Amino acid sequence: MNPLEQEDGAPLEIVEDELTVLKERATILGVKFHPNIKLESLKEKVSAALSKDAPKAAAASEDSAEEGDTAPVESIGQKRRRIKLEALKLVRIRVTCLNPAKKEWEGELFTVGNSLLGSVTKYIPFDAAEDGYHVPQIILNQLRQRMCQTFYTAKDERGNKVRKGKLIKEFGIEVLPQLTAEELKELAQRQALARSID
Repeated sequence: MNPLEQEDGAPLEIVEDELTVLKERATILGVKFHPNIKLESLKEKVSAALSKDAPKAAAASEDSAEEGDTAPVESIGQKRRRIKLEALKLVRIRVTCLNPAKKEWEGELFTVGNSLLGSVTKYIPFDAAEDGYHVPQIILNQLRQRMCQTFYTAKDERGNKVRKGKLIKEFGIEVLPQLTAEELKELAQRQALARSID
């Protein structure tokens, strides 16, 4: 006789214990419970967790219904590629150094990196490029965050002159509009001419 059949030949129904099923569901929902919990108590906890998640699930389903279910899911590789392209996108800027300690400098070498890109290094001239200078977006983000300390003279409560420090933005950054196709062609010709002279 097959162990999965009853004596009369009908298939044997396998019934899981309701408490076991509820414990599995509670674990999936992240509900904490004591291993010796009673069935009724666990039912209440699971139903409470489900009622909390119901509005979130409904809102998420409404959002996806409004956007349409045709939105493609981005793979990890595609996401990395998108982030890398965004970080390396060239932006045309003009940079003025506001750091008094670097007022003699003509430019500076910047290196920025992360685990996805590695290191990106670029020399950026200060005020030298009238037409602007193209830098990757990741370096522009770093330039915007850089601060430097300057000092000024102030009077304290007794009227004595004291030197105090304050943080200021290290660079004045002017983002210029992107070059048109004609301007890019002209720039390429000028660069090719400059290379041939060297």
